[in-house]
Amino acid sequence: MTAAGAGLGAACAAAGAGVLAAAPDAQQPLAVALGAIALAYALREQGWLPLPVPGRDWQVPASWVRHGFYRSAAIFGATVGFGVFTRIPYASLPILLASLVVLGNVPLGIAAGTLYGLMRALSIYSSMNSNEVEQLVRLNQRLIALTPAAHQITGIALAVLGAYLVTAPYLQR
Repeated sequence: MTAAGAGLGAACAAAGAGVLAAAPDAQQPLAVALGAIALAYALREQGWLPLPVPGRDWQVPASWVRHGFYRSAAIFGATVGFGVFTRIPYASLPILLASLVVLGNVPLGIAAGTLYGLMRALSIYSSMNSNEVEQLVRLNQRLIALTPAAHQITGIALAVLGAYLVTAPYLQR
């Protein structure tokens, strides 16, 4: 998941670098537009605006776990780690990917994608010492209980990013 996240971040940033090389004047209006979208999704994460989160509701097939532990883990991590093939519960991922395109900074894309992949895999990393099904169920219940707080934190982060993107072009003058 972590490697897939890093790869996706790098790919988005590289695509953005290509777009910005071809049309450098496009960065400022794209940043302002993305900032406005980020602000709207910040309201969504706070529960104040009913907006759909772009994504798919595809689920990983159960048959994937029958290919041996390491092969199954690699297939699962590579697919789920990208984050765009399965359900996306938070509005931050599409905004993150779009901001990497707008900024066009590949090292930043790798860093942001790696951090995203690490956070997406947090539940897997935290379950490494769980040997019993009951332990995994309790861990899953604790993580689900954190969902409202995660939406609040995501909303605040989107508001900060959105405010920066909307105002940054004017601060540079």
